[in-house]
This record gives sequence, C-alpha cells and structure tokens, in this order.
Amino acid sequence: MTYAIVQQELIVPDVEQLKRAFSVSPDLTTLDAQTAANDAYGILLRGQEFEQAQALKESLELEQVKTVLVEEAKLPILPQAHVMRQVELSPGHLTIFDPMRRTTEVPWKELMFIAAGYVHVRERRKQRSTLEEAVTHPAGFSQDLLSGVSSREEESNRLLLDLYLQGGLSRFSMVAEEFLFAHLGSRMTDDVSMNFVLLVQELSQAAPHAGLNRGAFMACQNPPELFPYPSKSAFSEEMIWMLWRISQPAMSGPSE
Repeated sequence: MTYAIVQQELIVPDVEQLKRAFSVSPDLTTLDAQTAANDAYGILLRGQEFEQAQALKESLELEQVKTVLVEEAKLPILPQAHVMRQVELSPGHLTIFDPMRRTTEVPWKELMFIAAGYVHVRERRKQRSTLEEAVTHPAGFSQDLLSGVSSREEESNRLLLDLYLQGGLSRFSMVAEEFLFAHLGSRMTDDVSMNFVLLVQELSQAAPHAGLNRGAFMACQNPPELFPYPSKSAFSEEMIWMLWRISQPAMSGPSE
C-alpha cells in the first residue's frame, strides 16, 4: 500500500521549505523539491511507503507545510472526458454538442464543478519525413508509394475547460481553440481568450452552486484573469485534490 502526501490547503510552498523537509529522505533530491514546488496543486508526492511518508509529513510540519497522508487508492480518479465542441445555454439546462453534433442536456443543478485554466501542454505533432510519390491508376485513384511520417513534441499553452457533474462520475471537456462559440452571438469576438472567459462567466452565473477551481474563479473576477497551470498534470491534480477535499469531513487535524 502506498500513500500520497496531500496538502491541507492550496498554498504553494516555498522550494527552500521543501528542500529542508525532503532532506529526511535519502530517496529525494533538491530536484524533487523543485519539481514538487512547481507542481504543488494539492498533491506533493505520490507512491510513498507509510514509514517514509510519515517521516516526510512530520518534516513538512516543521516547515509549516500542513499535509495529510492519504492512501493512493482512495484518491479520486478523474472520469473519462467527453469532448465538447459547442454549447447552448437555456434557463433550465445546458445543451452540449459533441464533435458529431450529438447532444446531451445537463440540468444546471447537475453541474458540480467548473474547472478552467491557461495550461502549458506538450503535444506530439505528426510531420512528413520523406517525399511522397504518387501514381494514377486507371480508375483515377492515386496511391502513395513512399511515405514516411514522424512526430515531434511541441509545447504550447491551451485554454482548457472541464465540467464535472454531480458525483464526479461524468466530465465534459473542451479546448478553446477547437471550440465553436456561436452561442455568444453578437458578443463573440476575434479573441479566443475573451470568448473563453465569457463562457466561464456564463456557466458560473447559470450554476452559482457549482464549485470553481482557481482558474475558473479568476476568470470570473473583475477584471478577469487567465490563471496559468504549468502542466496538464497540475491542472488535473488540482481537480483531484478538490474532489478529494469535498469528500472529507471538516478537517480538524491530520488523518491517516
């Protein structure tokens, strides 16, 4: 059985605090401390045996970093995402269109969490690596005789939005650059980030009971801000932390 070291609050710890705390473990380095500080979105470390996790927790406590130990198997698992390509907002529900134009109606009361963010992602892009030769067949069809395809990793920033339904068992996701904002009508602009912010604000207003991650919360401020996440993992880890946190009773002290 392995444990995760989970923050009690979403406060980014200072890297020097983590370096000193991690020094009690021979398996952790200053680079691990730096990585944990960069990705401190609720879960500091995973895969720890109980004795090591307990020692780290006590060391973190001395550095004023409050954590709890959680069996990894008890952390929420994010549900598989259903792609959103377009939406329509009605007084009683949200209509979601998938890439095939199939629709799902979600009553506003079923919307549990809105998670938004300006996320740094690494994506693999396909590219042609050799010349293509084509011959024309009598029927008029062409066929590649020589074609090589390779891929390379690219880094970019994406505006991501996830909607979680009650119970945390369903999730709808979109990438702003691939989304159709037609529902905005005359309010739609040429600025994708502005359209994205308007959508997040509309969703929050239509479902005021829904929880917001930090990205969605900042998008709803005046003026709105795009909250950055250093990786898609950090974006997901924050949501795992939030789903775990709401499942806990009022936290009066550490729990194992």
